[in-house]
Formats: sequence, C-alpha cells, structure tokens
Amino acid sequence: MLQALKVGLLIERSNRKNIVALLAVIVIVFGCMFFIKAQSVGDQLNEKKGDYYSSRAVLSKFQVQDASRDGDGSDLFKNLTQQKSAVALQIASLTVENYPMYYEASYRIAELRQQAFDMDEYEKVKDLLPTKFQNSMNYLYFKTMHESGKNTISDISHYIPFLLYFFSLVGVGWYIFMSFYTSSILLDDFEHSSIIKGYPVRFDQYVISKCIITFLYVIAFIVLIFISAAPLLFNGLGESSEKVAVYLGEPALISSVHYIVLCIVYMLVISIFVMLLSIILNVLLKNMYLTLFVHFILFFLPIIFPSIISVFPYNPFHFMNFNEILNGMPLDLVRPVDVTMNIGLLIMSMCILIMLFVIKTFFSTGKIKRA
Repeated sequence: MLQALKVGLLIERSNRKNIVALLAVIVIVFGCMFFIKAQSVGDQLNEKKGDYYSSRAVLSKFQVQDASRDGDGSDLFKNLTQQKSAVALQIASLTVENYPMYYEASYRIAELRQQAFDMDEYEKVKDLLPTKFQNSMNYLYFKTMHESGKNTISDISHYIPFLLYFFSLVGVGWYIFMSFYTSSILLDDFEHSSIIKGYPVRFDQYVISKCIITFLYVIAFIVLIFISAAPLLFNGLGESSEKVAVYLGEPALISSVHYIVLCIVYMLVISIFVMLLSIILNVLLKNMYLTLFVHFILFFLPIIFPSIISVFPYNPFHFMNFNEILNGMPLDLVRPVDVTMNIGLLIMSMCILIMLFVIKTFFSTGKIKRA
C-alpha cells in the first residue's frame, strides 16, 4: 500500500490536471467576489425595492378596491395591500439603517403571507409570492430576529458572510467539478505504464491509494477556498453566529459556521462517491468522455425532470445539489417529497460501501494492466 501511495504521489505531483484544478478553485472564488460587487448581490435595499415592484404587480391582478378595514375590498386584497405597506417600511428602515424596524416589518410580511394562503382567490397570485414552505422558513427566521432584538444585518463583503454565500451555491457545481476532476482518475496513470510496471501492486490497493491521493487534493481544494477568500478579512470577519434557515426534517435555524461545516461534510462525502463511481466507469468504459457523459446524465436528469424526485425520492443523485435539499426544495414540487440531507448522507454512504465492495470483489485483477 505504501508503495502504491509513493508511486501515486510521484505521478500526481507532475500531473498538470491538479495544478489546473487548484487554479480553477482560486479563479472561481475570486470570480464570485467580483460578481457580488458588480451585481450588488446581498444589497438588501435593492432587493426590497424589487419586492415593492412585485407587490404592485400582485395588486394589479385585482380591480381597484377599498382596502380599508371596513372597505369593500376582499380579504386577500386587504392582505396584499398591507404587505405592500410593510415592504415600503422595509425599504425605509434599511435606508435609515433602523434594523430592528426592518426585522419587525419582515416578520409582519411573513405573518401576512401565512394568513393569505387560506384566503379566496389566492391561486391568482401564488406564482408571484413565495411558496408556503419558503414563507415558513422566512417566518421562522424573521420572527427569531425580531424577538431577539437583532440590530445588525449581514454584510456579504465580510469574510464569513461571503463564505456562507459561496457554500450556499457550491452544491450546484461541486458534483460537476468533481466529475471533471475524476473522469480520468485511472486512465491518466496508464500514460505512465513504465513507472507503474516497476511497482507491481494489486488493483484494489492501487485504487485505494488513488482514492487517498485524490481525497487529499479535495481537502486542498476546500482549504484553498478559505485562503482565496482571505482578502475579505480586511473588510471584517463578520458574525459567525449569524443564523441561517434550513430544512432538517422541519424548518430550523443554525449558525453560519454550522452551515459551512455541514456543506464541507457533504462535499467530502460526494467527492468520495464521485471518485469511486469514476473508477468503476473508467474500468468499464475505458474512456474519459463516456465517463463524463454518464456522470452528467445521472446528475442532470433530476434537474431537467423534477418529477423523477417524487417517483424515486431516494436516488442518491437527487442529493448531489445539497443546497437545494437544505432549502427544502423537494417540498415545493408538484408532488412534495419529504427528504433531508441526513437521509442523503446515509444513502450516499451505503452507495460508497457498495461501490467499494464491487471494486474489491470484481476489479481485483492482480497487477495493473494498461487499459
């Protein structure tokens, strides 16, 4: 095993793919920083102005009615008018930096929307408002912020808020990134057959050594994310205890650091899953592009056809975009599915054990041979 690790490290040290992957991580992090600045991402004042125009669009669905308490307007119309007024209060409180008032107005909006779900004619405006589940997450968050008397808002240009934002998006691309990185995990080494022949090892030992080396690089990628974001420390560290609304079987609030740690755990497990699947596909298909093709088909099918999630809720590939599961996306499907990333972690772990068994049982072919 040590011999296989030494050979693997010797080969990987000169593999340009690793250098390109490390540079890609740096470029992605810096690209995210520039995107945030260029698009004013996280500027809540601009976002609430957009919400105000949306609330006007919602009211345009109705004929002009009297929205006063004793007026002839419908209950839903009165409710939506109050929402519009609360959004205006959000904008005013953000403008004068009165953050307790902002949280109070936000809590009021979530409360009004919660009441609106059971009102007549809600079907007319449901596509312009958050879903019932999304609103329940907002309700929990703003209720907690209001009751705790929080008097600050998160600044995404600070270190921890930026990392929170980055890791809240990384689930979209991590599986794809790892698919590219591991698509030729075995095929690359066959270009160095003269080195490999000098160190005859069993195939299963070779595979384990490749997994260990690849996993070390994965850890390096994650560490590099934190290092690349370090310039934001000049703007400030940010609040590590800032709350994030997630779905863990029920809506819950966890700290920013807790969310980031959860994401890293899922990224590591997904990385092991992807590299083992790539190893099996490399052996069976002996082609990097076919390996990538299979990866992409398995990953994008649930995205293109979300109904698949309802039919096969425990398919491991549904959990690769873990941010959507943490946000409770399956509960907003036409046929809602109650799955969590804890279930996903268990399913992926079981798949990893099965793939290790397959590799150990069927792919142990003595000395390594060129594909």
